[in-house]
Amino acid sequence: MNQWSDLSENLAILVSEAELMRQRFPWKQFAIGALTPGLIFYLFHHFEQPLVGALLAAGWSAAVILVTHLALKKINLFAVLSLPLTFIEVVGLLITLNPEFYLTTAAIDHVLWGLICFGSLFIYRPLILVFAEAVGGIPKTEELGEFGQSQEFRSAWIILTAIWGIVHLMAAAILIASQIWLPLELFLVIRSALSTPLLAVLIAFSFWFPRWYMNRS
Repeated sequence: MNQWSDLSENLAILVSEAELMRQRFPWKQFAIGALTPGLIFYLFHHFEQPLVGALLAAGWSAAVILVTHLALKKINLFAVLSLPLTFIEVVGLLITLNPEFYLTTAAIDHVLWGLICFGSLFIYRPLILVFAEAVGGIPKTEELGEFGQSQEFRSAWIILTAIWGIVHLMAAAILIASQIWLPLELFLVIRSALSTPLLAVLIAFSFWFPRWYMNRS
């Protein structure tokens, strides 16, 4: 009986956590900053204009970042994360003149973000903590007083940033391997799954993990 009671309690907690993440997830930022530039690029690539699509997607992401910062004094994290990929696509297409270069850009983008995440661990504030403060997800560290300087607080964001780095590098390895050894159709499915959907999962996980870790500590 106690086991069923514990199971019911744990399920209730999971449902509550899922509902809280659903409410807190920045759906509007996600649609504007991540989905829109991706759709712009793929639409133009479908009509064999990948360079135009990459330029417009990059311009959209840059405009979203600028307008959000000027109007709301915040940062659209999804646009920030999308911009390097579109920049790589533009530069790569200009250099290689190969319209299929975009197939390799996702792996390059994941490697870049993985290295940035791990590199940020050697500075005072891990990258994902900086992002969380920038998008208004949490107060500035200075505003949290002693709690913001505590070992539990810092450890949570260090671990979370390391998780982001590991996931990005693993995604890059999967993309490279699948592009070499798998059929193109299957590779494209994997590439799509490891782009915007993966980013959404990481963002949702980032809302939950620090609070869980600090409560556990």
